[in-house]
Amino acid sequence: MPEVAVLALFAVGLYYSVASAAPVMTEAQVREDAAVRIATTIEQSTADEHAAHGHEVNPDERMLCTAEVWRVDPTGTADARGTAYGYYLCATGAPGTPYLLSRMNAGPIVAELTDPPQLTLTELDQDFRTQVEAMMPTEFVEQSFRGFADPQRADALRKRFEQQVSTAV
Repeated sequence: MPEVAVLALFAVGLYYSVASAAPVMTEAQVREDAAVRIATTIEQSTADEHAAHGHEVNPDERMLCTAEVWRVDPTGTADARGTAYGYYLCATGAPGTPYLLSRMNAGPIVAELTDPPQLTLTELDQDFRTQVEAMMPTEFVEQSFRGFADPQRADALRKRFEQQVSTAV
């Protein structure tokens, strides 16, 4: 009979440990999840929200974006919460607009990964370097002036824009 009690306790413990275990994401997965959330948030922003950053998106236009996240603080987190530091690129145009003729905006970005993420972008009417130095950790300031560390991000956005906007009529 003691064996049954031990087995029952083991089963209950196993059930609760499996039921309460959340999926653990690697740091790369956390950064990628944050990048997708940032790009999606920018794409889904209202015209007024875009205007607040100095960007105009007309009702007949489509904005597609990509982002790269260099780090999420606190590092080593098991989920995509915290503050993300990275870079974004968006292309905007009406259906039929070739990618190279789209209006593009890009720059460093800081995102508080709430739901939805709260984004901090540079403002057009202020000194760019001063803004970047104020918003980015020192280790990312120079990268903020270079753009994406992974050039495939921009290429993937170009292909997506060509498929979804350039060829649309």
